[in-house]
Amino acid sequence: MRIINGVRMIIGLLRDLRLMSHKEKADFYRAKCEYYQGIVELSLIVACLTTVCFLYSDYMINGSFIPTLLPRLSILVFIAIFFIATHVNSSTSLLVFMDYFLGHGTVIAASWTAYNLVDNSNSVTGIIIVNLLWIVIGFVSSPIDTTINGIVFIIEIWITNIFNHYTNYEVILSLEIPCIIGIMVVHYIMTAFYLDHYRVTQKLELSMVTDPLTQVYNRHLLEEIVSKNSLKDVSPMENVSVSMIDIDDFKKINDVNGHYTGDITLFYIGQKLSERFSDDGYVIRYGGEEFVVIHKNCTLDEARNRMEKFRMDIENASDTPVPFTISVGVTSYTGDYGKTIQSVDEALYEAKNTGKNKVVVR
Repeated sequence: MRIINGVRMIIGLLRDLRLMSHKEKADFYRAKCEYYQGIVELSLIVACLTTVCFLYSDYMINGSFIPTLLPRLSILVFIAIFFIATHVNSSTSLLVFMDYFLGHGTVIAASWTAYNLVDNSNSVTGIIIVNLLWIVIGFVSSPIDTTINGIVFIIEIWITNIFNHYTNYEVILSLEIPCIIGIMVVHYIMTAFYLDHYRVTQKLELSMVTDPLTQVYNRHLLEEIVSKNSLKDVSPMENVSVSMIDIDDFKKINDVNGHYTGDITLFYIGQKLSERFSDDGYVIRYGGEEFVVIHKNCTLDEARNRMEKFRMDIENASDTPVPFTISVGVTSYTGDYGKTIQSVDEALYEAKNTGKNKVVVR
């Protein structure tokens, strides 16, 4: 029963993966690579360096290690290329490609070594061992990558047999093809289990940056989107505006109607802000009854018009817990996050102290 439930869970997770959008899949595989790349890289380097130690077994077969010295040491060239490439560019796609590059480099070095052995009957053992590399690399790659590289590996065996004339070629293929199929199945299972982990991690990360009362972002999100006093995902040429919203006389709402009504008022304004502005920006509960909206791809005039319409909608709404109004400050993002927040806070302060229920631009 436990196995059946496990199979059902895996099938369900893989179905979810298949239904993901291209962007969601890209984010998923990027997270998978970032999570496992360190241990995969270390394992590959250790495995590659270990093959150099096989010079002793070469000596036992040939009576000398000279014929296989260069082939064995050639793996160091692949390791050097790996480090140079991943140092220059650390994108997910390149990391996965270079992991497989190192794996195929091991195959090439081993095949070259077999060419220089007087007896290559032990090649079947080495070829089967290489499958361990495909299992390891599978932690950072997609099942499709595994399938493609498994087929490439079988082609490599076929090509190298032309030169090496493996004494047990049929045995090698009869063992290798089922191994590759098994590895493909294992990788689909591994991917499904990581998807389960990924979803749990997403929920935890979202809970850390979500205000539990209003269900919009909290100030912890700013740690994610602000770096070195700048918004990380904003290009210098992009128009960005920032609004700060405050519920007028919120203390009076609490005092007259009770804190429960105050809480559902906060929830109401949070939901309305999210419905109106979260598709092209961020809605953040900044503290107490204050909210910040970061409008992406939005000029200062557009932001002012948006917030003026929102202010009027709140003033005239018939579904509010209690009637209330809001004051709003609006400013342009200048590239300096600290100065922008100070400017929008001053705009809000002016709105609050010059009659409330208005939008002030700075």
